[in-house]
Amino acid sequence: MRRGTKLTISLVASLVLLAGIVYFVGFGETVAAARQVGLPAVLSLGGLLAALLVLQAAAWTALNRAIGHRVPFPTLLGATTVGLAGNILTPSTYLGGEPGKVLYVGRRTHLSYEQLAGTVLLLKYVEALSFVLFVAAGTVVAVLGLPSVLFRGAGLALGVAVLVVAAAAVATAGVLWVSLARRWRPLTVLAGLLVRARVFPRFFSRLRVRARRVEDQASRVFAEERSMVAPAFCLFVLTHATMYLKPLLFFGLGWGTVLGPGELGLIFLTSQVLLAFQLTPSGVGTLDGGLFGMLAVSGIAITQPQCAAYLLVIRFWDGVVVAAGAVLAARVGVGLFVCEQESSQR
Repeated sequence: MRRGTKLTISLVASLVLLAGIVYFVGFGETVAAARQVGLPAVLSLGGLLAALLVLQAAAWTALNRAIGHRVPFPTLLGATTVGLAGNILTPSTYLGGEPGKVLYVGRRTHLSYEQLAGTVLLLKYVEALSFVLFVAAGTVVAVLGLPSVLFRGAGLALGVAVLVVAAAAVATAGVLWVSLARRWRPLTVLAGLLVRARVFPRFFSRLRVRARRVEDQASRVFAEERSMVAPAFCLFVLTHATMYLKPLLFFGLGWGTVLGPGELGLIFLTSQVLLAFQLTPSGVGTLDGGLFGMLAVSGIAITQPQCAAYLLVIRFWDGVVVAAGAVLAARVGVGLFVCEQESSQR
């Protein structure tokens, strides 16, 4: 089945699922909540999304200086938009669009795809490390702010889940840090294991060679250019702050609901964990069900129709990003959803 056909099926299924969720919550109640929220709340999510794109592009600019790439900022911003569009439509909001970033910048600048891939890989490592810092902070804030909710009665399972996720995130960050510092090659090893298991051996054999070079470049830049990595790390911390602020601004501007630090931390953790393993575009279904369940257990003063309106506005801006990414990809002569195939050919 072609990639475009799979994407069409996924989008249609997501729309049907989204309609079912709205029906479950209550169509009239959801529409009423969406009308009440007001333009400032809607624009706040768009503004935070724009800030996230600019900050990610700025972090990429900092890392590019470390290897002598002088790529114009608008080009990196365009590539970041293309990458986020790919992430929205693939099974993770953090992974999936990276080939699009590489292809977009390569087509605009004629830089080596391999060197660009090394920078993008390091960028994802730095993003992951900064994300763990924010997850840990969010966990502490949630636990201290909502101890009676997370560790009593029905909330006990939620509290345990929060601690397990935080521990797993910290462990993953430790592995990434050691891999970069000691120049380990986890992707190369993984590709080698798949070759030995006879899983698409020709493909993964070629991928192992490329992965080795890309991981070596990422480790070298991390070890030798710490002064360039540090600004990128700080910029990524700010990108996570934009995600943290989404519910604060939306529900505050929309209904005057003031969410405390513990409540914001819990919403942040729940949302990001669910989006890391999304099964549908924009996490339709998984994100909705997870947030509804979390609200029911935690007792946060947000109704299901209000939460549904929040998710619908998020998906509206996700649609804007996908449309912008498709236009930008087309301007360099490729379709948004064949980026991975194209970039692997160079």
